[in-house]
Amino acid sequence: MNKNFIKIVLFAVLIAAISGCAQPPAEDANTTEESSKQIKLKIFHAGSLAVPLSELEDKFEALHPNVDVQRESMGSVKAVRQITDIGKKGDVIASADYTLIPSMMYPTYADWTVRFARNDMVLAYSTEKSKYADQINPENWYDILRKDDVVYGFSNPNFDPCGYRAVMVFQLAELNYGDDTIFDDLILSQTSITINEEDGSYLIKTPEDMKPNTKRVSIRPKSVELVALLEQGGIDYAFEYRSVAVQHDLGFVDLPEKIDLSNVKYADFYKKVQLETVDGKTKTGKPIVYGISVPKNAPHPELGLEFVKFVIGTKGQEVFKKVGQPPIVPAVGSGNLPGTLQGLVADKPSSLMVYSGAGMRKPMDEIGSLFEQKHGVSVNYNYGGSNTLLSQIELIKTGDAYMPGATMYIEKAREKGFVDYEQNIAYHVPVIAVPEGNPAGVTCLNDLTKPGVKVVLGDAKAAACGKIADKILEKNEIFDAVNANVIARSATVNELVVYTCMGTTDASIIWQASLIGTEDETDIIEIPTEQNIIKVIPVGALTFSENKDYAKVFVDFVSSDEGKAVFEKHGFTAYPNPKYE
Repeated sequence: MNKNFIKIVLFAVLIAAISGCAQPPAEDANTTEESSKQIKLKIFHAGSLAVPLSELEDKFEALHPNVDVQRESMGSVKAVRQITDIGKKGDVIASADYTLIPSMMYPTYADWTVRFARNDMVLAYSTEKSKYADQINPENWYDILRKDDVVYGFSNPNFDPCGYRAVMVFQLAELNYGDDTIFDDLILSQTSITINEEDGSYLIKTPEDMKPNTKRVSIRPKSVELVALLEQGGIDYAFEYRSVAVQHDLGFVDLPEKIDLSNVKYADFYKKVQLETVDGKTKTGKPIVYGISVPKNAPHPELGLEFVKFVIGTKGQEVFKKVGQPPIVPAVGSGNLPGTLQGLVADKPSSLMVYSGAGMRKPMDEIGSLFEQKHGVSVNYNYGGSNTLLSQIELIKTGDAYMPGATMYIEKAREKGFVDYEQNIAYHVPVIAVPEGNPAGVTCLNDLTKPGVKVVLGDAKAAACGKIADKILEKNEIFDAVNANVIARSATVNELVVYTCMGTTDASIIWQASLIGTEDETDIIEIPTEQNIIKVIPVGALTFSENKDYAKVFVDFVSSDEGKAVFEKHGFTAYPNPKYE
């Protein structure tokens, strides 16, 4: 071989080696590009969103080649706690119950929510492996579940909205079908879950260990885990969202709208059932609405917001429709919405949640209907004792307005920072109510001290009427003497009315307006003004309302001449009135 040729080759190799030392390896030339592809968008979401978000993940990554969407699917409560309790960082949070975002994340971890999809509860089954699949229908499903050889399941109510909604469905079914043993047979006798009834409302409590009878009931952390059990024949039936059943080609019982938590028309019926989870938080039955937000600790907040916009946009809507999960169009936003979402979401809420003293049920029901006609926003009420409601507000920190039976409660709410806008509406005038014909011959307050006179009063720790009754007795220095004749204390004013109408008591101290419509069953004895304590009924907008503007619109409507006229129609005296000032 030619020596000169060898020298030339060696020289070329040497130059190449020197060049290699001076320059980075060829693969390093793409380092910047590769690192940009490693942007990880972290999403924590409800298990029932796994299918639509999986498809949207692929579409989003196709539009953003430098993004790797990483999703973690679990029960919604657990998903929120990844951020609030465990301290993980996420770019997007998506819950099967939109109220979990404001109630568990505001104001520290998030300050806005977008409601973007709906769903409803169904009883899912395998058409091939579930027992009695060829017999079950919307009218007999609970009897099928009662069969000793049938195993049914639901997700853990403490971790998953589908779980606490499933348990609510059992009690709603009792009310809907007129069978008062459905909950007893299928929940109470099969688990350690408990239930209490008060004034037509039900409070279910789920302990940490629900001790299911595993021969009959299966409880899993999230609802989608039950799908595999159905497909394998491990269980016969499972409560699922309709979308999950559709996505997995399962058979399902199409439950009546009155119990499937789908229709705002039945919101008043749904809210008869509440569930208290092991951490003390109370969930109220209501139509199923999904929520999404970007946490405040998001590593990539702008990209997280882009994903939210993608979910609620045209592409997202198409995907959700396809998988059986109706999108809300347009999506509804609340809270401190980012500017880039303005115009993409509706700022008018579909409904308001109002906590109202039980004694105002009749006028407030009518006002709710008038408000919806005028503003296109429905009003859902939680009725109860004023102090009981305040405790609920303090516990769950959701809702839009609070209307107790006396200003002392609104003052407490204001001191706690729960109310920042209020108006006075009408007066609560205490009277002595007696059964028709006044069998005990009661004519005045002092007669309540007579031996043998049976008295029923409101519970001062729960209801405004009870607290005021005690103050009236103290004012007239007869508290101890009357208290010796008290045979019962009721949690609400409506219970006092029932006691009196049934003749269980000889006398009670009650709001005069609460007796409207009972003229054939009760008589009224007025308390002289100098002996009485007249209370003003207020209404206030809650500071943590997601619909602050409309909460104030509602307060203004209730306190308007139109609203006060409704109260007068139902026997109240509108505020202000010189007689009581």
